Amino acid sequence: MTEIGTITLYREKSVVHKVEELNDDEGGGAVPPALIMRSNRITIPVKGALNTVMVVVRGQNVPGTMRMAAVVVDEIRRDDNVFKDPDAVDWESLWRRKTSKYENDYNRQNWVSVHIAGTTVFMGGEGREGIAEVESIAMGEEVTEAIVNEAAANVLGALEDLMVEHDSQTALVFTPGATYHRAAILERRDRKTGAFSITVHHPSPQKPVRLSHFISFCADMTEALTHKSFLDRVQELIAENALSSTNITPALTQATRNRRRELIDQIDNFEEVNKVSYRPEKPTMA
Repeated sequence: MTEIGTITLYREKSVVHKVEELNDDEGGGAVPPALIMRSNRITIPVKGALNTVMVVVRGQNVPGTMRMAAVVVDEIRRDDNVFKDPDAVDWESLWRRKTSKYENDYNRQNWVSVHIAGTTVFMGGEGREGIAEVESIAMGEEVTEAIVNEAAANVLGALEDLMVEHDSQTALVFTPGATYHRAAILERRDRKTGAFSITVHHPSPQKPVRLSHFISFCADMTEALTHKSFLDRVQELIAENALSSTNITPALTQATRNRRRELIDQIDNFEEVNKVSYRPEKPTMA
């Protein structure tokens, strides 16, 4: 029987410059980076009888990355042979089922990837060789500047020195448990940072809440809060008579309102079925 440990989501950004190009820039202008890697990174430790396998899910946005992590958790729970034959899983179809119409219409650059013990088993889209290389070296452990440097050198074929800036911030921690699951969420809203936690209590030890359902619930909440921030900003722009200077269209605004309403309904449905508590309090999404 496999056991899933603490799941952590990091916001990561790595910028790589070739030192030689920086030194040659006599004009003093800005030299574009040789490589930029930006994503959300979820680590999932899966403990077996003999060892722990690290599974990593990366993605373009936090809710999408969380939803793909829920897919991975379900696949592991369903059949741990996924570690022996990951290609037997149709990751592309599973990911597409988790992608909303709103995302398809208004976030075409959305992507996710799945890495098992350092091996990339699914990569949505192209041009992310750097991320695959980083994961092959990190093997699910913490990504450091040294790892990014080695990966960048392999991808770029760089013989000269590289300068690496790597930033990683913990944004969310899932703690599965025998009596409840808990998520601690660092929230960016209204250009401020706050934190809150969500706990869902199991009806009984024999009938626990599915971890994947709880992760998806938290993804819905995170996305709803993102849409609230966007719609609040739209109202500010309207008040300042500055909306016309942006690329925000009435269609996008209305679609965002509809998507937020859909997410709030899904959140309400989960809360009706399960015992959910918040600390310090439930965030306002409307």
